[in-house]
Amino acid sequence: MPANSDFQRRLDAGQLVVTGELAPPKGASRATLERLAVAMRDHVDALNLTDNQRGIGRMSALGAGIVVQQLGIETIVQMTCQHRNRIALQADVLSGSVCGINNFLCMTGDHPKIGDHPETKNVLDLNSFQLIRALRTMRDDATFQSGTPLSDAPRFFVGGVANPNIERIARLEKKVQSGAEFIQTQIIFDIERFRQWMADARALGLHKHIHIMAGVMVIRSAQSAHFLRDHLPGSRVPDWVVERMAAAPDAEREGVQIAAELTQEMLAIEGVRGVHIMSVGWTKAIPLVVEAAGLLPRPPAPPAE
Repeated sequence: MPANSDFQRRLDAGQLVVTGELAPPKGASRATLERLAVAMRDHVDALNLTDNQRGIGRMSALGAGIVVQQLGIETIVQMTCQHRNRIALQADVLSGSVCGINNFLCMTGDHPKIGDHPETKNVLDLNSFQLIRALRTMRDDATFQSGTPLSDAPRFFVGGVANPNIERIARLEKKVQSGAEFIQTQIIFDIERFRQWMADARALGLHKHIHIMAGVMVIRSAQSAHFLRDHLPGSRVPDWVVERMAAAPDAEREGVQIAAELTQEMLAIEGVRGVHIMSVGWTKAIPLVVEAAGLLPRPPAPPAE
Protein backbone atom coordinates (compact mmCIF):
# COMPACT_ATOMS: atom_id res chain seq x y z
CA MET A 1 0.00 0.00 0.00
CA PRO A 2 1.49 3.42 -0.96
CA ALA A 3 2.40 5.66 1.98
CA ASN A 4 -0.01 8.43 2.91
CA SER A 5 2.70 10.14 4.96
CA ASP A 6 5.34 12.51 3.58
CA PHE A 7 7.34 11.73 6.72
CA GLN A 8 7.29 8.01 5.87
CA ARG A 9 8.22 8.64 2.24
CA ARG A 10 11.24 10.67 3.34
CA LEU A 11 12.45 7.88 5.62
CA ASP A 12 11.76 5.15 3.07
CA ALA A 13 13.74 7.14 0.48
CA GLY A 14 16.78 7.32 2.75
CA GLN A 15 16.62 11.03 3.59
CA LEU A 16 18.10 12.13 6.93
CA VAL A 17 14.90 13.42 8.49
CA VAL A 18 14.49 16.25 11.00
CA THR A 19 11.47 16.52 13.30
CA GLY A 20 10.72 19.08 15.98
CA GLU A 21 8.54 19.02 19.06
CA LEU A 22 5.71 21.41 19.80
CA ALA A 23 3.74 21.47 23.05
CA PRO A 24 0.15 22.64 22.41
CA PRO A 25 -0.82 25.78 24.34
CA LYS A 26 -2.44 25.76 27.78
CA GLY A 27 -5.46 27.48 26.34
CA ALA A 28 -7.72 27.83 23.32
CA SER A 29 -5.57 30.14 21.19
CA ARG A 30 -5.35 28.90 17.62
CA ALA A 31 -3.17 31.91 16.79
CA THR A 32 -0.51 30.91 19.33
CA LEU A 33 -0.38 27.37 18.00
CA GLU A 34 -0.16 28.54 14.38
CA ARG A 35 2.57 31.07 15.19
CA LEU A 36 4.76 28.43 16.85
CA ALA A 37 4.21 25.92 14.06
CA VAL A 38 4.80 28.32 11.17
CA ALA A 39 8.09 29.46 12.76
CA MET A 40 9.41 25.89 12.32
CA ARG A 41 7.80 25.10 8.95
CA ASP A 42 10.95 25.48 6.80
CA HIS A 43 13.32 23.88 9.30
CA VAL A 44 11.72 20.52 10.07
CA ASP A 45 10.16 17.76 7.99
CA ALA A 46 7.41 17.07 10.54
CA LEU A 47 6.22 18.42 13.88
CA ASN A 48 5.41 16.28 16.92
CA LEU A 49 2.45 17.44 18.99
CA THR A 50 2.88 16.36 22.60
CA ASP A 51 0.02 14.73 24.51
CA ASN A 52 -0.34 16.31 27.98
CA GLN A 53 3.41 15.96 28.53
CA ARG A 54 4.53 15.69 32.17
CA GLY A 55 0.90 15.06 33.11
CA ILE A 56 0.00 18.72 32.56
CA GLY A 57 -3.30 19.65 30.96
CA ARG A 58 -3.08 21.33 27.55
CA MET A 59 -4.89 21.50 24.24
CA SER A 60 -5.03 17.92 22.98
CA ALA A 61 -2.31 16.64 20.68
CA LEU A 62 -5.00 15.45 18.28
CA GLY A 63 -6.79 18.80 18.08
CA ALA A 64 -3.52 20.71 17.78
CA GLY A 65 -2.27 18.26 15.17
CA ILE A 66 -5.33 18.82 13.02
CA VAL A 67 -4.80 22.59 13.15
CA VAL A 68 -1.12 22.25 12.23
CA GLN A 69 -1.93 19.81 9.42
CA GLN A 70 -4.37 22.40 8.03
CA LEU A 71 -1.40 24.77 7.70
CA GLY A 72 0.22 22.30 5.31
CA ILE A 73 2.79 21.14 7.88
CA GLU A 74 3.32 17.39 8.33
CA THR A 75 2.38 16.33 11.85
CA ILE A 76 3.13 13.44 14.18
CA VAL A 77 0.47 13.14 16.86
CA GLN A 78 1.55 11.58 20.13
CA MET A 79 -0.92 9.13 21.65
CA THR A 80 -0.38 8.34 25.34
CA CYS A 81 -2.03 5.56 27.29
CA GLN A 82 -2.15 7.20 30.72
CA HIS A 83 -5.33 9.21 30.17
CA ARG A 84 -7.56 7.18 27.82
CA ASN A 85 -8.85 3.61 27.62
CA ARG A 86 -8.58 1.48 24.47
CA ILE A 87 -11.95 2.60 23.11
CA ALA A 88 -11.01 6.28 23.38
CA LEU A 89 -7.53 5.69 21.93
CA GLN A 90 -8.90 3.89 18.89
CA ALA A 91 -11.65 6.49 18.44
CA ASP A 92 -9.08 9.29 18.49
CA VAL A 93 -6.90 7.52 15.93
CA LEU A 94 -9.86 7.10 13.57
CA SER A 95 -10.83 10.75 14.04
CA GLY A 96 -7.27 11.88 13.40
CA SER A 97 -6.96 9.72 10.30
CA VAL A 98 -10.13 11.09 8.71
CA CYS A 99 -8.87 14.64 9.46
CA GLY A 100 -5.59 14.07 7.63
CA ILE A 101 -3.24 12.92 10.42
CA ASN A 102 -0.93 10.34 8.88
CA ASN A 103 1.59 9.70 11.70
CA PHE A 104 0.97 8.51 15.26
CA LEU A 105 3.58 8.02 17.99
CA CYS A 106 2.51 5.52 20.64
CA MET A 107 3.69 6.20 24.19
CA THR A 108 2.86 5.15 27.72
CA GLY A 109 2.89 8.80 28.82
CA ASP A 110 3.49 10.53 32.15
CA HIS A 111 1.55 9.63 35.29
CA PRO A 112 -0.91 12.40 36.19
CA LYS A 113 0.32 12.54 39.78
CA ILE A 114 3.41 14.48 38.59
CA GLY A 115 1.35 17.08 36.76
CA ASP A 116 -1.06 19.88 37.62
CA HIS A 117 -4.03 17.55 38.30
CA PRO A 118 -2.42 15.13 40.79
CA GLU A 119 -5.82 13.85 41.97
CA THR A 120 -6.59 12.52 38.47
CA LYS A 121 -7.33 8.82 38.16
CA ASN A 122 -4.70 7.05 36.09
CA VAL A 123 -6.12 4.92 33.27
CA LEU A 124 -3.35 2.91 31.54
CA ASP A 125 -5.71 0.38 29.99
CA LEU A 126 -3.09 -0.39 27.33
CA ASN A 127 0.67 -0.02 27.41
CA SER A 128 2.73 1.33 24.50
CA PHE A 129 3.38 -2.12 23.00
CA GLN A 130 -0.31 -2.97 23.04
CA LEU A 131 -1.23 0.39 21.54
CA ILE A 132 1.22 -0.13 18.68
CA ARG A 133 -0.30 -3.54 17.99
CA ALA A 134 -3.81 -2.10 18.16
CA LEU A 135 -3.00 0.57 15.57
CA ARG A 136 -1.37 -1.96 13.26
CA THR A 137 -4.44 -4.20 13.62
CA MET A 138 -6.74 -1.31 12.69
CA ARG A 139 -4.67 -0.46 9.64
CA ASP A 140 -3.60 -3.89 8.40
CA ASP A 141 -6.53 -6.11 9.42
CA ALA A 142 -9.32 -3.50 9.29
CA THR A 143 -10.59 -4.43 12.75
CA PHE A 144 -10.65 -2.87 16.18
CA GLN A 145 -8.42 -4.46 18.79
CA SER A 146 -11.48 -6.44 19.91
CA GLY A 147 -11.81 -8.03 16.47
CA THR A 148 -14.87 -6.00 15.49
CA PRO A 149 -14.58 -5.14 11.79
CA LEU A 150 -14.03 -1.55 10.67
CA SER A 151 -16.13 -0.26 7.82
CA ASP A 152 -13.02 1.43 6.39
CA ALA A 153 -9.42 0.83 7.48
CA PRO A 154 -7.36 3.93 8.33
CA ARG A 155 -3.96 4.54 6.76
CA PHE A 156 -1.15 5.88 8.92
CA PHE A 157 2.51 5.43 9.91
CA VAL A 158 3.01 3.94 13.39
CA GLY A 159 5.85 4.89 15.71
CA GLY A 160 7.14 4.26 19.21
CA VAL A 161 9.64 5.68 21.68
CA ALA A 162 12.88 4.26 23.09
CA ASN A 163 15.29 5.37 25.80
CA PRO A 164 18.83 4.22 24.91
CA ASN A 165 20.12 5.76 28.15
CA ILE A 166 18.56 3.07 30.34
CA GLU A 167 16.89 0.45 28.15
CA ARG A 168 18.33 -2.77 26.83
CA ILE A 169 18.07 -3.39 23.11
CA ALA A 170 15.52 -6.15 23.77
CA ARG A 171 12.93 -3.47 24.46
CA LEU A 172 13.48 -1.95 21.00
CA GLU A 173 13.25 -5.44 19.51
CA LYS A 174 9.88 -5.86 21.23
CA LYS A 175 8.68 -2.55 19.73
CA VAL A 176 9.65 -3.85 16.28
CA GLN A 177 7.83 -7.12 16.93
CA SER A 178 4.77 -5.18 18.10
CA GLY A 179 4.66 -3.38 14.75
CA ALA A 180 6.40 -0.02 15.23
CA GLU A 181 7.73 1.37 11.95
CA PHE A 182 9.73 4.30 13.32
CA ILE A 183 11.32 5.15 16.65
CA GLN A 184 12.07 8.51 18.21
CA THR A 185 14.41 8.21 21.17
CA GLN A 186 14.38 10.15 24.41
CA ILE A 187 17.01 12.88 24.76
CA ILE A 188 20.61 11.77 24.18
CA PHE A 189 23.67 13.47 25.63
CA ASP A 190 25.80 10.39 26.34
CA ILE A 191 27.02 9.72 22.80
CA GLU A 192 29.16 6.72 23.73
CA ARG A 193 26.24 4.99 25.41
CA PHE A 194 24.11 5.71 22.32
CA ARG A 195 26.82 4.38 19.99
CA GLN A 196 26.79 1.10 21.90
CA TRP A 197 22.98 0.92 21.83
CA MET A 198 23.01 1.45 18.08
CA ALA A 199 25.72 -1.20 17.70
CA ASP A 200 23.47 -3.60 19.59
CA ALA A 201 20.57 -2.65 17.30
CA ARG A 202 22.68 -3.28 14.20
CA ALA A 203 23.87 -6.63 15.57
CA LEU A 204 20.24 -7.76 15.63
CA GLY A 205 19.48 -6.15 12.28
CA LEU A 206 16.84 -3.92 13.84
CA HIS A 207 17.98 -0.86 11.89
CA LYS A 208 16.83 -2.65 8.74
CA HIS A 209 13.31 -3.09 10.07
CA ILE A 210 12.63 0.25 11.74
CA HIS A 211 13.59 3.88 11.17
CA ILE A 212 15.52 5.14 14.21
CA MET A 213 15.60 8.87 15.00
CA ALA A 214 17.83 10.19 17.78
CA GLY A 215 16.45 12.63 20.35
CA VAL A 216 18.22 15.99 20.83
CA MET A 217 17.41 18.46 23.61
CA VAL A 218 18.26 22.16 23.38
CA ILE A 219 19.26 23.44 26.82
CA ARG A 220 18.69 27.11 27.55
CA SER A 221 20.62 27.65 30.80
CA ALA A 222 23.10 26.12 33.22
CA GLN A 223 20.23 25.71 35.68
CA SER A 224 18.35 23.60 33.15
CA ALA A 225 21.43 21.45 32.58
CA HIS A 226 21.76 20.90 36.34
CA PHE A 227 18.08 19.95 36.58
CA LEU A 228 18.28 17.45 33.73
CA ARG A 229 21.38 15.82 35.21
CA ASP A 230 20.18 15.68 38.81
CA HIS A 231 16.39 15.37 38.66
CA LEU A 232 15.31 13.74 35.39
CA PRO A 233 15.71 9.97 35.70
CA GLY A 234 16.99 8.26 32.60
CA SER A 235 18.48 11.34 30.95
CA ARG A 236 22.21 10.59 31.58
CA VAL A 237 23.52 14.14 31.20
CA PRO A 238 27.36 14.06 31.38
CA ASP A 239 29.18 16.61 33.54
CA TRP A 240 30.78 18.18 30.46
CA VAL A 241 27.38 19.48 29.35
CA VAL A 242 26.76 21.17 32.71
CA GLU A 243 30.30 22.57 32.77
CA ARG A 244 30.10 24.02 29.26
CA MET A 245 26.75 25.65 29.98
CA ALA A 246 28.00 27.09 33.30
CA ALA A 247 31.19 28.49 31.73
CA ALA A 248 29.55 29.98 28.62
CA PRO A 249 29.25 33.78 28.41
CA ASP A 250 26.06 33.27 26.38
CA ALA A 251 24.27 30.18 27.70
CA GLU A 252 21.56 30.18 25.04
CA ARG A 253 24.09 30.28 22.20
CA GLU A 254 26.08 27.50 23.88
CA GLY A 255 22.96 25.37 24.29
CA VAL A 256 22.22 25.66 20.58
CA GLN A 257 25.84 24.83 19.71
CA ILE A 258 25.87 21.74 21.94
CA ALA A 259 22.63 20.52 20.39
CA ALA A 260 24.00 21.10 16.87
CA GLU A 261 27.20 19.19 17.67
CA LEU A 262 25.24 16.27 19.10
CA THR A 263 22.97 16.30 16.05
CA GLN A 264 25.93 16.00 13.69
CA GLU A 265 27.55 13.24 15.75
CA MET A 266 24.38 11.17 15.95
CA LEU A 267 23.54 11.51 12.26
CA ALA A 268 27.00 10.09 11.49
CA ILE A 269 26.20 6.84 13.35
CA GLU A 270 25.26 3.93 11.09
CA GLY A 271 21.55 3.16 11.30
CA VAL A 272 20.42 6.58 12.54
CA ARG A 273 17.86 7.91 10.09
CA GLY A 274 17.25 11.35 11.55
CA VAL A 275 16.96 13.51 14.64
CA HIS A 276 14.04 14.63 16.76
CA ILE A 277 14.78 18.01 18.34
CA MET A 278 13.10 19.01 21.61
CA SER A 279 13.11 22.01 23.94
CA VAL A 280 11.36 23.09 27.13
CA GLY A 281 9.45 26.30 26.49
CA TRP A 282 12.00 27.42 23.90
CA THR A 283 10.53 26.34 20.58
CA LYS A 284 12.28 29.10 18.63
CA ALA A 285 15.63 27.44 19.37
CA ILE A 286 14.79 24.40 17.23
CA PRO A 287 15.31 26.22 13.88
CA LEU A 288 18.59 27.61 15.23
CA VAL A 289 19.86 24.08 15.90
CA VAL A 290 18.83 22.87 12.45
CA GLU A 291 20.71 25.79 10.86
CA ALA A 292 23.80 25.40 13.06
CA ALA A 293 23.96 21.68 12.27
CA GLY A 294 24.07 22.44 8.53
CA LEU A 295 20.72 20.78 7.77
CA LEU A 296 19.24 23.54 5.62
CA PRO A 297 17.63 23.75 3.20
CA ARG A 298 15.41 20.76 3.86
CA PRO A 299 14.98 18.56 0.77
CA PRO A 300 11.51 18.13 -0.73
CA ALA A 301 9.54 15.03 0.16
CA PRO A 302 9.47 12.31 -2.50
CA PRO A 303 6.27 12.43 -4.55
CA ALA A 304 3.38 10.18 -3.65
CA GLU A 305 3.03 7.15 -5.86
